Amino acid sequence: MKKSIVTVIAATIVATTVWFAQPVQPHHYELHHVTYGETMTSIIEDANLNSDVNYDIREAVATSVSESAKMEGGATSRQIKPGDKIAVPIYK
Repeated sequence: MKKSIVTVIAATIVATTVWFAQPVQPHHYELHHVTYGETMTSIIEDANLNSDVNYDIREAVATSVSESAKMEGGATSRQIKPGDKIAVPIYK
């Protein structure tokens, strides 16, 4: 009886930890064309200005680069230039 209770408690703790440690997924993506003087960080922060979701900006930039690389003419790295297309993650 004791072992089953301990097992249930341990499983609950592990499940709770996994639930809260999981990174936030974007709600959707918006297309953005880069103009002069913009950075990946500034684009993502401006797009999510009114969001109340606590997201990691490094994870958002990595997600943006990976989604943008799938598009024709999309950015393939963090270093962007005017005219590049970027898939901006929107968190809600």
